Amino acid sequence: MEKLVQIIYVSKSSFTPAINSAGIEPNVARILAKSRINNRKNGLVGVLYFGDGCFFQCLEGEEAAIDTLYAKLQQDPRHKDLMLISRKQIATLSFSDWAMKYVPLDVKLNNELQANGYKSFDPYKFDVVMTAKILKLLQTSINDDNKINDDNKNVVIQPLNALSVKKPKNYLAIFAFIFSILSLAISIFNLSHGNI
Repeated sequence: MEKLVQIIYVSKSSFTPAINSAGIEPNVARILAKSRINNRKNGLVGVLYFGDGCFFQCLEGEEAAIDTLYAKLQQDPRHKDLMLISRKQIATLSFSDWAMKYVPLDVKLNNELQANGYKSFDPYKFDVVMTAKILKLLQTSINDDNKINDDNKNVVIQPLNALSVKKPKNYLAIFAFIFSILSLAISIFNLSHGNI
């Protein structure tokens, strides 16, 4: 078996993140879907965090596969300012069950950023210690079903925020509207057929 390596890279999105998108940002969802397929095929595992327009990703696998993927990432138009912040040889995979995990923004990560003097998620400013703290947080969040989606289920569970609280009201309004249209259509049908 070829030697295993772990890399951590950061980049900025070349796309403008959807403002107040409920759930996962659509461009990130597409990246995740493709990554999961390709990573499984190439024996790679890892975790991805996206916040404030920046990606923070840890990838693990055989050295040749990691190097090939990183070369592709450097050409990927969805990323800019790609920067490798860590590369090391590892004995075993830390994320052995996950082709690619996505950890959504959560309170613990925000608290960690604030406790270390960061006003936003800017991994370009992280030193070695902060990078290790963020990676550890992402690894521990992986086991918390309220904070992460499962590769096998492809479900994203976001923390509650103002948008997710308002969504049910929107669904009720849509349901009421559709029900009204349906009732109107039935009434028109009955009138036209002399059933009323």
